[in-house]
Order: sequence, then structure tokens, then C-alpha cells
Amino acid sequence: MAAGVLSSPGTKYGPCKTDCKHKDCAEARKMARSICPKCQKAIGYEIRFYKIEDAYIHADCVEE
Repeated sequence: MAAGVLSSPGTKYGPCKTDCKHKDCAEARKMARSICPKCQKAIGYEIRFYKIEDAYIHADCVEE
């Protein structure tokens, strides 16, 4: 399974820089705000992560 990465807001593949009504942007922001169950920090942008079951987990937390 390959790790995913969310591009930062305002970048070519990231969500809009400011709040908008795009469904894709809203989903990316929601994913970035989700909390990693291992380290209890937000998944964030430009950080590798996996989706395991119903949670997003930082790749570094899984691979350590």
C-alpha cells in the first residue's frame, strides 16, 4: 500500500487557499484536520500518511 500526501492549500494540487464550496477542497481540509491515533497530532499537509480502517495515520508513526 502506498502512502498518500495532501498538497498544501493554494498549491497546484492542493485545496483552495481560502475557504470555498468545492467538495474536494472540503474533503482535503477534513483529512488534514483528522487526528493520527498514534501521535495525536493532525495529519496535516505535505506529510505522508496511510488510511488504515477508518483512520488516517502518519506514515512515520506506522513505519517506526
